[in-house]
Amino acid sequence: MSTRAERTAVIEELEKEFKNAAGIYVTDNHKITVEVVTRLRTELRKSGVRYIVVKNTLAKEACKRVGIDTLNPYFKGPTAVAVAQKDSTVPAKILRDFRKELKDQLELRAAYVDGSTFTGAQAEKLADLPGRDVLLAQLLGVLKAPIGNMAGVLNGILSTFVGTLEAVKEKKGA
Repeated sequence: MSTRAERTAVIEELEKEFKNAAGIYVTDNHKITVEVVTRLRTELRKSGVRYIVVKNTLAKEACKRVGIDTLNPYFKGPTAVAVAQKDSTVPAKILRDFRKELKDQLELRAAYVDGSTFTGAQAEKLADLPGRDVLLAQLLGVLKAPIGNMAGVLNGILSTFVGTLEAVKEKKGA
């Protein structure tokens, strides 16, 4: 059994992780083997995501301290959390791929992404969203299009005006 100081240290570490997280994914890990967990951790780590096996009471306390109590009902039984610091949808994609491979061995219970809580089924749909960089590029394209169109129109007006001046010049000079 751990001491009070050890439990407090774990809670503070989880609190720090949760506070800085863009996405927190709660999974049930009681059916997967150590080998699979190792592969999953490796895959998540490549994307900058931590996969932490947690004690439910300590995770609930850390969530309470951070103000995300909506995840607390999902902390029951053997639990692990995937914590993404940057791109909040990356864990959803990796967990979905592993779930396809493992069938019923890995359950996604819930997710807390950018201030909203999602059930497991809803969180899986987050995997279909494009990444943050792709979304920003699409937004930039949408914002850039009207400016480009306006520049084309103004260039056309200017070309027409110059053409008219050239025609008047030739008519008077001829």
